[in-house]
Amino acid sequence: MSDPASLSRLSRCAVYPAAALRVETGALMGDPIGAVEDVVAGDIYTLSDAAGARELVLARHGGAIVVAPGSSVGRAGQPVAALARHQIMGERGVTVEVLVLDLAGERLALPLGPLSPGDEYTLIATAAVAGELAAVAQVSFTRGTRITMSDGAQVPVERLKPGDRVLTRDHGVQPIRWTGRQTVRAEGLSAPVVIAAGALNNAEELVLSPDHRLFIYQREDRIGAGRAELLVRARHLVNGDTIRRAPGGHVDYFHLLFDAHEIIYAECIPAESLLVAPEVLAGLGEDLAGDVTRRMAGRSHRPHHGVEPTAADLDGLDAAMLLGRGPAR
Repeated sequence: MSDPASLSRLSRCAVYPAAALRVETGALMGDPIGAVEDVVAGDIYTLSDAAGARELVLARHGGAIVVAPGSSVGRAGQPVAALARHQIMGERGVTVEVLVLDLAGERLALPLGPLSPGDEYTLIATAAVAGELAAVAQVSFTRGTRITMSDGAQVPVERLKPGDRVLTRDHGVQPIRWTGRQTVRAEGLSAPVVIAAGALNNAEELVLSPDHRLFIYQREDRIGAGRAELLVRARHLVNGDTIRRAPGGHVDYFHLLFDAHEIIYAECIPAESLLVAPEVLAGLGEDLAGDVTRRMAGRSHRPHHGVEPTAADLDGLDAAMLLGRGPAR
């Protein structure tokens, strides 16, 4: 195993066992999605209703991509290789790319977009891949979320436009550089997270994408993170009570871009703005990602400081209860 101290954290993503995505109709009926030689164009796949996504944390070690400490899948230092990139089309004509990964002989499916259990997806293209792995992460607010402006006004996110001035935690008032919107099915990895009023000292309910990170200042190190300033993904706070997933129907996701990766206030909870990084751009889709890349002239953001706990760090803990005891600042 590689020395964890020598690993450079790359990205984290939600993966399924490849066996969870199987051919329902076609030449290879019953077979799981696999490498290029294991699939046939035109086969129809479905994602098992019982399939549960797990968090794979990736790191760079020398020239290889390996499992990082804190991953819920695999062991730190194990090499991860991408075997194939498949393009599948859903029943409504929306295409999603799926990477098939090999982890010590175990095959994993990494969707680069939303998949809904039970829906049918037709394989329309496939290619072998090599090189750096991609990941996907949604960083977005839902319709109606109120954002704190420069004058303290609370404005719904869908009404914001480039040039509007927003209050940030670290850099005072900053203008919005770009806004974007996606409408996706609220299923599987794309089902939003609902934070009930009062769960994190918020006055009103907050609904946001599952990979959206909240900034939490803990006066005491209640989860053993080693630092007071945390960036915690909404999906890691779900406890089935005050914080829950809300599948069903469709959801409008709104993105806010600033010159830097900022912490802004959504329903008075400190939350990140859009982070320009490969794993986030992968979740925007080609058109929106291209628009952001042009707006940023090809530059990426430096991520906001703050420790991000992994799923393994929070395993068995009610993180919402622990982190919601004291006010964020």
